[in-house]
Amino acid sequence: MKYPKLFTPLKVGTLTFRNRLLSGPNMMCALNPDGSPTDYMVGYYEEKAKGGVAQVTVGDTPVEERGFTTPRHPILTQKTVQKWSEVARAITQHGAIASIELNHGGRISNTSVTGFQTVGPIDEVKLNGTKVKGATKEDLEEIANAYGEAAKVAVQAGFQMVMLHGAHGWLLDQMLSPKFNTRTDEFGGSLENRAKFPLMVIAAVRKAVGPKVPIEYRIGPELAEGGLSVEEVVQFCLLIEDKVELIHVSAGLDTDPNFAVKTHPTMFLPHMPNVKYAAEVKKAVSKCPVVTVGSVVTPAEAEQVLEDGKADAVAMVRSLIADPFLPQKAREGHDEDIRPCLRCLDCLTGMQTKTKFACAVNPRTGHEFRLNATEKPVQSKKTVLIAGGGPGGLEAAATAAARGHQVILAEKSDSLGGLLKFTDYDSLKADLKRLKDHLIYRVEHSDVEVRLNTEVTPELVAEIKPDALFLALGSTPVVFPLPGIETAQHATTAYTNLDALGKTVAVMGGGLVGCETALFLAETGRDVTIIEMQNDVAPDANWMHRVGMLQSFAQQKNLHVRTGLRCMAVTGEGVETQDKDGNTVVIPAESKVYAFGQRSVAADKLMALDVPVIRIIGDCHQVGKTNGAIFDGYHAAMDL
Repeated sequence: MKYPKLFTPLKVGTLTFRNRLLSGPNMMCALNPDGSPTDYMVGYYEEKAKGGVAQVTVGDTPVEERGFTTPRHPILTQKTVQKWSEVARAITQHGAIASIELNHGGRISNTSVTGFQTVGPIDEVKLNGTKVKGATKEDLEEIANAYGEAAKVAVQAGFQMVMLHGAHGWLLDQMLSPKFNTRTDEFGGSLENRAKFPLMVIAAVRKAVGPKVPIEYRIGPELAEGGLSVEEVVQFCLLIEDKVELIHVSAGLDTDPNFAVKTHPTMFLPHMPNVKYAAEVKKAVSKCPVVTVGSVVTPAEAEQVLEDGKADAVAMVRSLIADPFLPQKAREGHDEDIRPCLRCLDCLTGMQTKTKFACAVNPRTGHEFRLNATEKPVQSKKTVLIAGGGPGGLEAAATAAARGHQVILAEKSDSLGGLLKFTDYDSLKADLKRLKDHLIYRVEHSDVEVRLNTEVTPELVAEIKPDALFLALGSTPVVFPLPGIETAQHATTAYTNLDALGKTVAVMGGGLVGCETALFLAETGRDVTIIEMQNDVAPDANWMHRVGMLQSFAQQKNLHVRTGLRCMAVTGEGVETQDKDGNTVVIPAESKVYAFGQRSVAADKLMALDVPVIRIIGDCHQVGKTNGAIFDGYHAAMDL
């Protein structure tokens, strides 16, 4: 076996985990009006269990209405227990352990949602005007009992264990944290006093579920000034190691954007940045296993964590969103078949904006229930001609071939990858490079006929006579007609033309492409200035990605951002700009790079050809990010 440590069973109280790879808690908020899970949620968690993971944890379930932070929270009560039993059954029937994370928002709870007074560690008025009442001892006892009642309902529904969310700035963490808990009564001051409420909750849950149902406790250093430290986390774990069956070590604060990107490490951070905290806990405790979580991305990384003795098990979230079947593929030694996570956080931020829960690289995520019902087997084998070997064309080709169609992929350049080829040079895009390589691998190890240096023309279409023509022609850079623009180069070509760049570089355009190119160039040691007409840079990025990027900006003293400037001309001295008052401002630079956006390649002539099925996919359809191209390619292939 390629990963013997990872696939060694783990004893957790009365339960035996079939391996040491866990699906960490996350909530997709696909809920009915009564707070019960929809069929979409059932399908989502069931897919994870099918994929071979040892434990599936349903995330972020408040134990009472005072603990709600959003109207989209699940509700775990006797009224909804029957539907929750469907989630538990969907997990357990595939051999995984079903768990659910119990939580309370505390001071973060939203009065406008709950209709109740917000309760937290202390009396305070938050910046948004919310008045928080410092919890009395009676309040704390009521909430502890609510944890117990919710746990009892969870077990009744068929969940085999429960997780208590004691991290990331929610109520259990608030009461333990010296940053949030400045009380002077028996629940404040020393660690022993601050630990009284979490211990009260553990005791209430234990009383409710009995001795045979394992309890998992989630905790981690807050990484904020004055917050819960690693040392105090270890001390608290020593207090609870004989009271719970599993300790789950994370880090950061979900309640603060600057530290939420530590909880959910962005692509601007290295892999596995939080494992060291679990390692400290594991060195200290001896009575229960320890789990680590946070950008442990690959099976090889998980195996190394276990081999090094830094944890007893590894929890993944985003990697299992990208590919729920990662465990089974790893067990079979087929790592190359694993669809890689980009750590882009489209999944989390998409849910938070109340629009969708989706994955940038996996079109099935969040839609398993509907797609299982609508995906139909191939009725007849078709000849499919795909124009373009970027991410959309690659996804379409691999998916159509896997379904049994005859696929010809024509790429006019001498290699596959499209606009993602630049990832071969940018260390910040290692995860995106893994995706590009994965898509190419799928095509090259399928029955797809790849024709490089081949442009799809009406003549080629007439020769092949395809049943379906997919146009994944991509996009081309927008070039503003500025004087001297011909002396500048586009952002994506800068990666392969570094030797031609001087020590100072001006990047025209502060969208996501311009910003990430500028960060890469700054890391090569160049002095880089981003010039943006709007007041902010990267407004097209999801908020967590943007926060992570700006934190990386702050670490680069040679990276400068100038907003509110309109580019007027490119000169030998630099870039001539104009501010909002009409004043001329010259940004000195030896080299100039532009990133003004992309424009779809016209497909009109090919669209007019006499082919039974024609689909436009990717940037050729609508300029966007990689996820749009992958979704287009997948669904076009599934529609055949």
